[in-house]
Amino acid sequence: MTRLKSKSRKKTRTVIGRANATRQRARPSKKIAVDDRHVGSSKPSGSGQGQGQPWEEGSLTPEQIRSVKKNIMAQRRAQRRRMGEVKTASEALSYEIDQYKQVLDRSRLQLEVLHKLPAVAWTVTRHGSCDFVNQFYLDATGLSADYCTAPLKTWRKSPSDLPPFLSALHPDHKERVSRIFWDGVRSGGGWTFEAPFRYADGSYRWHFDRAVPVRDARGKVLRFVGSSSDIQELRSERDALVDRERRLLAIIDGSPNPIFLKDPDGRFLLVNSEFEKVTGVFRNQIIGKTEDDLSKLRGAGALRTNDREVPRSGEVMLEELATTDIGPRWGAVQKFPIVDADGRIYATAHITTEVTLRKSAAEHLRLAEDQTRLILDSSLDAVITIDARDIITGWSKSAEHMFGWSCDEAVGRRIVDTIIPMQYREAHSRGCEHFLATGQGPILNRRIDITALHSAGHEFPVELTVTAIRLETWHFTAFVRDLTDQRRVEEALRGAREELTRVTRLTAMAQLSASIAHEINQPLTAIAANSDTCLHWLSTEEPDLTRARAAAQRLAKDARRASDIIARIKALMNKTPVGKAPLDIIEAIRDVMKLTQEEFRKHRITTLADLHESVPRINGDRVQLEQVILNLVLNSIESMMLVKDRPRTLSIRSRVLDDRMVEISFHDTGVGFDSTVIDRLFDAFFTTKHNGTGMGLAICRSIIEAHDGQISVTPGAPFGAVFQFSLPIADAP
Repeated sequence: MTRLKSKSRKKTRTVIGRANATRQRARPSKKIAVDDRHVGSSKPSGSGQGQGQPWEEGSLTPEQIRSVKKNIMAQRRAQRRRMGEVKTASEALSYEIDQYKQVLDRSRLQLEVLHKLPAVAWTVTRHGSCDFVNQFYLDATGLSADYCTAPLKTWRKSPSDLPPFLSALHPDHKERVSRIFWDGVRSGGGWTFEAPFRYADGSYRWHFDRAVPVRDARGKVLRFVGSSSDIQELRSERDALVDRERRLLAIIDGSPNPIFLKDPDGRFLLVNSEFEKVTGVFRNQIIGKTEDDLSKLRGAGALRTNDREVPRSGEVMLEELATTDIGPRWGAVQKFPIVDADGRIYATAHITTEVTLRKSAAEHLRLAEDQTRLILDSSLDAVITIDARDIITGWSKSAEHMFGWSCDEAVGRRIVDTIIPMQYREAHSRGCEHFLATGQGPILNRRIDITALHSAGHEFPVELTVTAIRLETWHFTAFVRDLTDQRRVEEALRGAREELTRVTRLTAMAQLSASIAHEINQPLTAIAANSDTCLHWLSTEEPDLTRARAAAQRLAKDARRASDIIARIKALMNKTPVGKAPLDIIEAIRDVMKLTQEEFRKHRITTLADLHESVPRINGDRVQLEQVILNLVLNSIESMMLVKDRPRTLSIRSRVLDDRMVEISFHDTGVGFDSTVIDRLFDAFFTTKHNGTGMGLAICRSIIEAHDGQISVTPGAPFGAVFQFSLPIADAP
């Protein structure tokens, strides 16, 4: 606009100069004073007459008149020509004025546009003072135009002072901006900076300021023009982006996998710490370079082919590489393209996963699976795996031998149709459905004895344990043990145990032979006496029938008594015990005491019985429990036979525990037991006697535990030992 004004002023001066020259030439000459009224007069002028005086008629010659007329006509033509030039100059001046008006209108429009721009605009003189700032900046900061455009001498007191239009800068940034501003003014190159500006409402917003110089034709700086853009949101987004990038780089740098980015030309753009560790190359050595530039980079040649292929195809590619410089190492390299907003590939990302351990683990897993398979195949127990559909998925060698189905035949079949007997299949199906619905099953993680089905059709006993694991679906593992041989052994053992128990009873009865003889002898003696008495009263001349009848009644009573004694002895010696029934344990104790009373007398042992008749009944096998009582009594007698320095006493007591159990205790004053052997007294074949079998107390424990009771022994105070057993009270009928 300045250049346009200068050119217009120059043109205007030229036109005006020409017009003035034309007016000068159009003025009448002072040397010729001829009145038009005298043109054509015949009077010649006298020699003494002054110029400019009217000639008298006849004073001019015709030639002179013609000359004058010619001159006048020439002057008129020149005047008309000059008047045309004046008119042309006037029109040119009017055009120039119109041009000036248009330029002025455009300037006003441009100024209005500058004021209404939604951004800050300003101009600064080459000395550093602001001579224009637009209205947007004034409205935003609340500053006035006069304040912002104050002359340099009014505000610059020191070299670092900033012009008033920059007074809205945040105080923390003024020193930095002052250096940038005055360096740009002095150098003539302008300036660029980012800083927060205070707005009229007191808030601060970040702006980006940029100023460029305006130069004349010779390159001299005339002024600086600049703008300031609000970058608060942009800066916030940039800060957020930087923060996200920082976090992303931290994640990448903290990855245990080597990660790097390369541009399409193979130059490294980014590497992480793990890459540095693996390759031995630091990032400041590799950024901006290719593998060819770094001979230290290991495995570079193997990476290039896919590096070129990935950007072309735009697809994710996987490769597995072996490195052997420090031993067998395997890495799976995943490569994928990085695209910009327009979808153009500008980089390739590489993520290398160390799979040496994984491959080693896979190899170990394979070996472990083979070893596990061999172990399972060599196991005597069958191992069967089943899925949630009840389909067999695994079948060990032992399962083949146990059930008669080969692995190929069994796998794929339903377990219920393969090894479950017909009578149990419906219950099995219901149990599976219940478990799949609730996650609970009565047979899981337990050892249970059931009946299994052989492929030949016969059933056999097995011990079954089922475990369940949840992957995507439920999977079950069944461990099956064939109990056929075990049941045979158990049956034989049961027979042997029963025989041993009977032998033990017989042995005990043999020890009680004197007591038994004494017990039987009493009713037999009474029978003999009563028989003689009855015969005597019947053999008199006058038979005394009343006395004979009384003697016969006593005879019958003693016979029944003898029969009862023999029945009890027979029951104790019987091979097959009777079943459980409600039993008066106190009565059983008293019966045993009667059988052993001769032993107590012979060995001078005193018995103290604290037995309550109100003790509730129990459920039990009378013969077995009397055997326990007899064994404990005989053990106490044997323990006290060697005692010489104190009384021999056996105390038998009964009591009720918590209204649930009946406890019977036997406390003797015998030699007792060493504390080191008390815990082993109930073990089979363990004995402290020279001629003992070690089975008496073991049988006692098995009998008591079979009755859901407990038996124990403790040292007696101050002497002997205390044996006690407890049995549950019989349920009310």
